[in-house]
Amino acid sequence: MHRYFTHFGKIAWITFVIFCTCSGAAFAQLIHFIEPVAEQELQSSPELDEYETRIRRNPNVTAFHFVRLNPLKKAQRDGVMKINIPGQARPITAEVSHVEYHDDSNYEWIGKTDEGRGTIVLIAKSGRISAHISTPAGIYEIFPAPNGLYCLQEINPGKASDVGCATDAGDKAGNRTHAELSPPSTETPIDHNAKMNACQPLVNPRVLVLYTPKALELANNVQTIIDQANLSIAQFNSTIYNSGITSNAVLTLAGVAALDFIEKDNKMTGDVNDLSMNISAQNLRDQYQADLVVLFTNGNYGARGATATPFFNNSTAYSIVQILNAVTNKTFTHEVGHILGCRHDGEDGNPQYAQGYNIKNGLGVVIDRTMMSDKTADGSNRLLNFSNPNISVGGKATGTAANNNNAKRITETHLVVGGFRPNPTPPLAAYIDGPTYVTTQGGKNFELNYSCGNAPYSFVWQYSYDGVNYTLSNTTTDIFTWFFYQNQKIYLKGTVTAGGKSTTAFIAITAQMPSPYRQGSAGIDSMDTFNPDFEVTPNPASEQIQIHYNLETEADVSLEIMDLSGILLKNLVPPRTRQMRGAHSLFWKNDKLENGSYLVKLTIDDKIVVKRIIVQK
Repeated sequence: MHRYFTHFGKIAWITFVIFCTCSGAAFAQLIHFIEPVAEQELQSSPELDEYETRIRRNPNVTAFHFVRLNPLKKAQRDGVMKINIPGQARPITAEVSHVEYHDDSNYEWIGKTDEGRGTIVLIAKSGRISAHISTPAGIYEIFPAPNGLYCLQEINPGKASDVGCATDAGDKAGNRTHAELSPPSTETPIDHNAKMNACQPLVNPRVLVLYTPKALELANNVQTIIDQANLSIAQFNSTIYNSGITSNAVLTLAGVAALDFIEKDNKMTGDVNDLSMNISAQNLRDQYQADLVVLFTNGNYGARGATATPFFNNSTAYSIVQILNAVTNKTFTHEVGHILGCRHDGEDGNPQYAQGYNIKNGLGVVIDRTMMSDKTADGSNRLLNFSNPNISVGGKATGTAANNNNAKRITETHLVVGGFRPNPTPPLAAYIDGPTYVTTQGGKNFELNYSCGNAPYSFVWQYSYDGVNYTLSNTTTDIFTWFFYQNQKIYLKGTVTAGGKSTTAFIAITAQMPSPYRQGSAGIDSMDTFNPDFEVTPNPASEQIQIHYNLETEADVSLEIMDLSGILLKNLVPPRTRQMRGAHSLFWKNDKLENGSYLVKLTIDDKIVVKRIIVQK
């Protein structure tokens, strides 16, 4: 079988292999996430032949390649990953922006590229991995394929740049003037100032994904539809994170179900209004307790998606999305934005600011556009961002306060949309309360709030420097303290167990300390800046540790071993010990320290430097 399109030629492949060999060594990435499969390695089968035929019929795909995917834990280093695309000379470099990592079979990893202009979304659900890679230079997707393989698809950038929204230009003002009033809630109000011991209602909007017989025929099986649904929701949620919107606005999947619905040719706006009045769709929505509904179709439409009007309305919280365009064209995220009250760029309405936004260069040419922008800039890069004047991408604001602030609109509407249908009985739930941005040194507390469980409760904390590789902490209470000394990114994972059930919450913290040398006061900074000769080896260490530092002048010195909360464990050099200029070394046998991470704090006069050391016996 001929597995590639013509431009995956031998020269490009040789270039790719040579580049991977060289760049991999420089980056020190353990293994590549994407591992190409050579033609001779493919085992022919009817399933693989049929899969390839369906891919070739997809008008959005210009090239494809069968690949294997390696574990995320080994394919990233310190929150940075290089994605090698077969046939491309340069890898795509992504830095993690959001990650929820349970294990290598279940995770969500979102990274930013090109100064925030590109986003990589990787999700794993029960071992099935899907990905959407959207950058100014190219758009790619990865989905499971037969025989334990994956298919990396290169998307036509011209076709992918437009969501193809056909939403009617009628009443979509985004207010609730024409919407029925929700009945008074009988649920217990949420006390945001109290620890969540009482069982609280769910607040995140729940989406039900339905599919038509034609969509199933195109997808070939229900699992492929579920993959599209999961990746669509992950793409929407990454847009929420990128836009500075509260995580309470992210979607949760209520379910995936079939709907006996026949598409009418070129009648998407009529079909979406019919969908909102379809008794079977309404019954399924009630059954799954879903706040909004998206129907995957494969109709003979000229458009790719449409939403019933008016927006932000209980009875019209329905959208139709062509299944091939849900993720590829970001149409799912765009249409859900309409349900939440967001409008296209340049569309007047109430409130005025609920519009998309186009970002222009110095010549007035649109180079980037936000999620709700319509067809005003075909071919420009579409960001996974809702318009927000307070968020910049590539040094340019993604909105204006007066006319273009979809982030503000979603902040106002998500709780109402999340209450369109009665909430299901909440499961054991948890979240971590604490600062996500730290600018001063010292210990900061993080509290694991929990609800809907049965006592007794137990707690486990883990910490990570990349969001993937976690180290177990010895803290077993619901309060965890982390001691911040220097610029760093920390990821915390808290797990609460009650009544035989467990749930896990995540939080990422960025520490950005002001430079002590510009301010003329004591503080923390990188050791490479202050004392490049400060070394702690080996690292990781078992028992014997050597510490080396250099003094440029005679100084008062102290050297301490602390835990991550800043608690002193051992004085290796007592405070204010006067030492002569020159190199100093000492050995220390750490036979009393348990496995984990610790801090080695060196104070020279009024300057402090800290190194982290990992103990592994």
